Amino acid sequence: MKIGICCFPTVGGSGIAATQLAIELAKKDHEVYLISYDTPFLLRSSRHPNITLELVDILSYPLFKDIGDPYTILAASKMVELVTREKLDILHIHYAIPTGVSAYLTKLITNVPVVITAHGSDIHILGVDPSYNSIISHAFQNVDGISTVSKFMKKEIYDKFAKNQDVRVIYNPIDIEKYQKIETQICDFRLQHDTNFVHVSNFRPVKDTPFIVEAFAEVLKEKSDLGLILVGEGPERKKCEELACKLGIRDNVIFQGVRSYIAPIYNCATALLSASKNESFGLTLAEAMACETPAIAPRVGGVPEVIDHEVNGYLYELGDKNSLVDYMIRLLNDEELKNRLGKAGREKVVNNFSGSEIAEEYIKWYKKVLND
Repeated sequence: MKIGICCFPTVGGSGIAATQLAIELAKKDHEVYLISYDTPFLLRSSRHPNITLELVDILSYPLFKDIGDPYTILAASKMVELVTREKLDILHIHYAIPTGVSAYLTKLITNVPVVITAHGSDIHILGVDPSYNSIISHAFQNVDGISTVSKFMKKEIYDKFAKNQDVRVIYNPIDIEKYQKIETQICDFRLQHDTNFVHVSNFRPVKDTPFIVEAFAEVLKEKSDLGLILVGEGPERKKCEELACKLGIRDNVIFQGVRSYIAPIYNCATALLSASKNESFGLTLAEAMACETPAIAPRVGGVPEVIDHEVNGYLYELGDKNSLVDYMIRLLNDEELKNRLGKAGREKVVNNFSGSEIAEEYIKWYKKVLND
């Protein structure tokens, strides 16, 4: 098939998942045209020959200085041009805002089949805003298929947008060859501590990274030679740096910024920690689990579909710092427990989130849409 995939190029979950899907489809000999306004994060070092990058032309026009470029129209123009030129079989939009509307316009002009995958905040934050809701709802009701990344998200879509439509749940794809256990712990920075925890996020308030720093400070009271590796950038990084200084643990907290390859960092960790107030799936949780690193996360959103409590990781109630600290200490004190949860986590990811198998699910869905 000739498949157009539209996504954001950033390191957020939707862009990473969409690009990984493009890679998996390309491996299966499909022609994939990746539509974005910049080179997606996962393609900045290498690219499969079956993937063609199609960049949306961004205007620089004084009239739009205060309101921003009309990206919805620009993306639609690129999609129309691409569909017409390459005769695409299907357009697949990742993240409903704003390019779900761009694809809907493209469908009106070219009659190409369009499917949308909703990833999270495009539904439960931006999507419910009155400024977007009516238009996004109209787009959902007039495309050929809707999918999302968890059963939790399917319920959100039913409740807020598309009560009478079939919504397909297809989990995010994980590259199980890239994310796996590495026997020799190698990082591209010098580890300051033999034992570490890791947190990976974009440091937005919804991720509540300061909560992780506070919990880690409690664990340090039990065992002092520990490191907390914080991967990512965002508005709350400075707040976390200041909090670590205030708590007297700055030497134990390692800020690593955005990383292009974090499998070695997962392998250096006793556990991946999360304090996120909402997760549609939990991509970093699954990546860590694929590396046989247990994950500890709040029981929110789609997280319980990734972590099975006390089988391959731990779930705690949102804001329950005592439970988070307890689970961290359990894993520190019991290497056999850590290894058992880690192996079960890898098995869960391989059986449920393997990139190759997820791509097959999407291919079956595309064919169903095309034949309906």
